[in-house]
Amino acid sequence: MRRAFTLIEIIVVISISGILALGAFKALNALFVRSAKARAVTELSLNTQSALDQLSTILYARVPGSVIGYDPADGSYASLENLASPKPVLEWIGSAQESLKRRDFSGFVDMNASDPAANVIVSPESDGTKVNATLRQKFGTTADFFANDLVRLVFAGSYDTGAIEGASFNALFGWHGGGTERIYAILMNGDGNVSFSAYPPYIYEKYYLADTAYAVARGADVNLSAACVTSLGIPVSASSLLLFYDYRPWKGETFCADSGAAPSGKVTLLADDVSGFRAQSVNGMIRLGIDSVRKIRGSTPVRISKQKAVF
Repeated sequence: MRRAFTLIEIIVVISISGILALGAFKALNALFVRSAKARAVTELSLNTQSALDQLSTILYARVPGSVIGYDPADGSYASLENLASPKPVLEWIGSAQESLKRRDFSGFVDMNASDPAANVIVSPESDGTKVNATLRQKFGTTADFFANDLVRLVFAGSYDTGAIEGASFNALFGWHGGGTERIYAILMNGDGNVSFSAYPPYIYEKYYLADTAYAVARGADVNLSAACVTSLGIPVSASSLLLFYDYRPWKGETFCADSGAAPSGKVTLLADDVSGFRAQSVNGMIRLGIDSVRKIRGSTPVRISKQKAVF
């Protein structure tokens, strides 16, 4: 007689094989999820750290006292040091740090040589022609930065904080339709002489040259259909963290994805998968924070939160 498997034996073998296959599948899936989580943690950590490093470098060269929180939804803004409620957009005015490092200008005033009657201050070891050349290279333009009001002067103030006596914050930098009492239109000659249309009421020994404003915001809080965003040619979503630059509030401009009047400038992508961005002023220091989250198929999302202080 020919021996063969019985139906019961075949069923048992198939059942055991199915159990082993299910176990192998779960083991492989667990390995996949673990690998995906490790990769997501690494990528989110690097991306958030890179974004914070870039922001801290740019913020370090800010004009003191110019940092604001802004809400595009209602147009409200306030100094970061005096925010009564959180704002989704961080903005500040940057100084011409590259030109300063090249020694195109000194950033200091010879108080004795300055001439109030002629509306002129003297800045030793400064050259407006060199400043123009460096700024043209920085922003990729051939424009005259002084003649076209693309750069302005801000005095450092009594304690290098940018504070000025008797002025309201909304009247200082031109933010979103505000006044420009403390950011002066100038002409700088090749000999370092700086001319004003009218002599400033307060003169200090140290000054900054403001060359652009910056804004940082998540895609959820700005106009993603703006031409500057769509022309990037890369996917940008509500969870993208964007850096806006090359616009000037003292000329009535705002960043290019704002819903306000006269949007201008450029934008670049800092990071994706950003669920939250925050900034806080603490004793003159700015504390930045970025929260990132990425969904993992078959598992709970991976979350990363990082902070960095900018002095």
